[in-house]
Amino acid sequence: MAATLPIRFVSSDKSLFYNTLHARVDAYFKENQLSKFANGAVVTKTVILLAVYMVPFIYMLFAQPSLGVSLVLWALMGIGLAGVGMSIMHDANHGAYSNNPQINTWVGYSLLLLGGSVFTWKLQHNHLHHTFTNVTNYDDDIADKPGLRLSPHAALKPVHRFQWLHALFIYSLVTLYWVTAKDFLQIFKYSERGVNKNSAKENRKLLLRVIGIKLGYFGVMIGLPLAVGIPFLTLLTGFLLMHFIGGIILTVIFQLAHAVEETSFPLPDKTGALENDWAIHQMITTVDFSRNNKVISWYIGGLNFQVEHHLFPKICHVHYPEISHIVEKTAKEFHVPYLVHKSFFHALRSHFMLLKKLGKLPAMDDMMG
Repeated sequence: MAATLPIRFVSSDKSLFYNTLHARVDAYFKENQLSKFANGAVVTKTVILLAVYMVPFIYMLFAQPSLGVSLVLWALMGIGLAGVGMSIMHDANHGAYSNNPQINTWVGYSLLLLGGSVFTWKLQHNHLHHTFTNVTNYDDDIADKPGLRLSPHAALKPVHRFQWLHALFIYSLVTLYWVTAKDFLQIFKYSERGVNKNSAKENRKLLLRVIGIKLGYFGVMIGLPLAVGIPFLTLLTGFLLMHFIGGIILTVIFQLAHAVEETSFPLPDKTGALENDWAIHQMITTVDFSRNNKVISWYIGGLNFQVEHHLFPKICHVHYPEISHIVEKTAKEFHVPYLVHKSFFHALRSHFMLLKKLGKLPAMDDMMG
């Protein structure tokens, strides 16, 4: 199937589900006189996570501690890197951090601290992933990756047989790929696919901005430590450790929401039509996990409430625990699936079981044809 074929969601007899749910969620905020955006607790978390990411680096520049202490500090930065990506940048670039677009823009620029481009991130995440969740050839989150098969519709290769064993290693490289090559490749790939609507002139300017982002990132993260006398091997070891930790955390958390045994991987028909409306499509392709674990919810920015996030991406994550009760009740009334893993480890097991199955089963298209 050509990836350029326009997709449309077809309303089913359950199409009243989202209208009812939306009205109930709006009523919840109105009755409780709540803003849908970040509160003081989220602002405090923003400061904490930015500090976890930045303070260890500043300390290393001035104190130049031993290798052992440096590696601990780089590991903390990896935890902070993932936290900033999940809890701060993510909400802001969805427009969910504040009702002030300028605040969303500036908080969303926290992605620059991680070495990424806001423009390409929004195209992949907000547009492709949130619209075409788990649709092969459209959702880049499940696109073929070196050594990984994340969709039952993708071609099976010998390297996939043991992907459940080497997946974490590949995940550990994700943010390194992000800060080096990914943004550049996406500029051209999304232009070819028609996702990037920029003119050639606008893309030349975008390319220059992305080059500037990368030069600035590596200038600070590599250039500054070298300039103050931190040994290159110490620096390289710590820098890689930070990215290995941040890459694993970020990738695993996002995989647990969609790439698990319970989710569906719908395909459009020859005319580009999917069998469900958009909201029900989100319900069958997305899973919550660890809904009662407040520590996990705090750190990962409510991404364990992915069902709620996909249905209401412009509502700040701090509200998802309460909204989840409304979503679950409404889904039950309309006989719509509401997928939940009770714990992080149940979700993790389901993800690796899916990897194991996808590493052996031929493509569903081949079995059907």
